[in-house]
Amino acid sequence: MARRLSKRDKWAENQELERVHEPDRDAIVSENATYMKGEWGTKAFDQDQPLTLELGCGQGLFAMDLARRFPDRNVLGVDVKSHRFYRGAKDSEVAGVTNVQFLRTRIQWLDRFFAPDEVSEIWLTFSDPQEGDKRGTKRLTSPYYQAIYQSVLRMGGRVHVKTDSQDLYERTLEHAAESGMKVTGQTANVHAERHERFDEEIAESLGFITAFEDRWIKEGRRIHYAQLEKVQDVSQEALTEALRMLQGPAERTKPRFPKGRGDKARVTWSPAGLD
Repeated sequence: MARRLSKRDKWAENQELERVHEPDRDAIVSENATYMKGEWGTKAFDQDQPLTLELGCGQGLFAMDLARRFPDRNVLGVDVKSHRFYRGAKDSEVAGVTNVQFLRTRIQWLDRFFAPDEVSEIWLTFSDPQEGDKRGTKRLTSPYYQAIYQSVLRMGGRVHVKTDSQDLYERTLEHAAESGMKVTGQTANVHAERHERFDEEIAESLGFITAFEDRWIKEGRRIHYAQLEKVQDVSQEALTEALRMLQGPAERTKPRFPKGRGDKARVTWSPAGLD
């Protein structure tokens, strides 16, 4: 039986994989640096084509599925813990799927990685509902996060939210109006209505079921889905406030969120292109 890899093993192997990006967090935060901003299509991927993000990608299996089904798109899985997406990164390299890559960072720093209009669509799949988050600094569909998404999405770009949480689903729809995004699709029961309510492309994407989702369905939970579209540019005032709330004041020299255990244990590095 093959030895089960530890987190440290996965961190070490990730640094050898061509499709993994792990820029030094302190440099990004403290030095107001950027990484690949505006250059994902020309420098990171083999082809310059529409860019899809999966935020909080976990193992990266859904990102892999998107890349396989849509070879005319570039797919980037994003997660704060790189051992999570090790499987997707390793599998994609072995399978030769060249239009999927993975980025380790916190989602509130997306503005350091993507230029305005650089992203075509965003997927949020089973994000933590953060029901106790009154300020909106943790829930990934709060108005603050939606402002950041709008700042990197092209006009007409979409945010797809798939969740087993009714609270997150309802709050997402509520915050969309507040954020100036248009709700272009929704269902409180994905697997009963996806073929009736959505085109084949979206229905097929919604039909991808992870092991966790399969367990939840068997427990009788309904899966919800909301589709938001960018129909106007976010105001500079709203974006500045979102960045202040999520990242801390501009003069802050340390990030609002401390390092996690994985950050302390692993070796960080500053790859070429960090400026």
